[in-house]
Amino acid sequence: MNINTSFECEICGTITNCRIGMSNRAEQPLGFCCQECGQRIDIVIGGKHAGITGAIELKAQVPFDDETNFVDLHLDFPVYFGKYVMGHTPYLRAVERIGPENIQRHSARLSHLDACYTKFGFFQTLLKFYTREKWVPFKKAIEKQFSGAVISDKMQDRNAALYKTIAEIMWPFAMPGQASNDIEQYMGVQLYLAENHRPAFHAFIDEILETKFLKNLQVACLGIYPRILKAELPLRPALFLDFDAAYQKQTIPMRVSADQFDDFKDLYKDIAEIISRQFVLVAGLNNLLKRGDHNVFKPEIGMTKSGKDQTPKSLHAFTDIPFGQKGDFIDDNWFTFGEQAADNQLRNAIAHFKTDYDDITQKITYYPRKEGMKQEKSEVIYFLDFMQRVLVAYREMNRLHQLIKSLFYYHYLIQTAENTG
Repeated sequence: MNINTSFECEICGTITNCRIGMSNRAEQPLGFCCQECGQRIDIVIGGKHAGITGAIELKAQVPFDDETNFVDLHLDFPVYFGKYVMGHTPYLRAVERIGPENIQRHSARLSHLDACYTKFGFFQTLLKFYTREKWVPFKKAIEKQFSGAVISDKMQDRNAALYKTIAEIMWPFAMPGQASNDIEQYMGVQLYLAENHRPAFHAFIDEILETKFLKNLQVACLGIYPRILKAELPLRPALFLDFDAAYQKQTIPMRVSADQFDDFKDLYKDIAEIISRQFVLVAGLNNLLKRGDHNVFKPEIGMTKSGKDQTPKSLHAFTDIPFGQKGDFIDDNWFTFGEQAADNQLRNAIAHFKTDYDDITQKITYYPRKEGMKQEKSEVIYFLDFMQRVLVAYREMNRLHQLIKSLFYYHYLIQTAENTG
């Protein structure tokens, strides 16, 4: 179903013709900026917040003319600004781009979000119960809100219930089959270390537990899931790009119906910082695999051209190395990081407030280099590209969260049993 309507900007009076493709979400917040003055025009269809702000709705004169600004809006697909083509709806344009089979895959993920978005608040509360060790309300929430079960008060069973719920709620944002492949790899690494470097492997686990590094990292990961769910609306078109191989080659940038760059820029930065700390686990396991000691890095791997050896003396020292340099100290890495999993330059620009956002074009200009008082060497991405990077970074963080989970399980099921046996 599509709605044809027109809006008159409350600031400058510019008229924009609009074709809105309907999603299955009960409440659909949509929006765009007036192409003349930049006034934000918000449209909410359905739900208790239904209405229009920033513009006056006019009766549409269909078919739309070519002289008036036109926008195709849809919650689930990228936004289109340009010439109106009768019958060329957002849905049909999306089918042309990725094909009917991929549209079905995309729709299945969105249907899941449509069905469970009212539980996002309960999910956030559940995670708080877990991190604060409120085990009675945690168990009740699992049973009442998510139809799950905590079969005992053992930590492995609490973890099983937690991670089953996370997998179900966060399924739309995952890459198909990725979790099972990663877990198989993690278990293979741990079994190898248990057989060949058991005392050293247990010493590694003891250190990351006693320093609370592993627990704090787990809590940080858990804190990201509700924030991804809050970014659900602008992430929907980014999920669409999973199937749109031609997007990166096109010259005209696509846009998003629900955009608020300032609301989500810190999300990317925070995910990148978590990944930086997750590198510590990867490096420790790499040292165990190569040298049988999680604190021993490859000799002289940090040797500079000037002859200064910056090789970390321990895993503790490696933790404080800047994010962009950590990978340089992991030799022949056992773990393959995802492509574009985290852009350190973009992260630094966001962290130091060196970004500008144009609401009309949804263009983000950022300044990744140290230039003193000047800001001349800029990079440009669009909001949809940024949300795709958020999605890719989230997936990498989630992959490494599976490593955290598997290390906890090893501790609960094997290491603890040995210590008490």
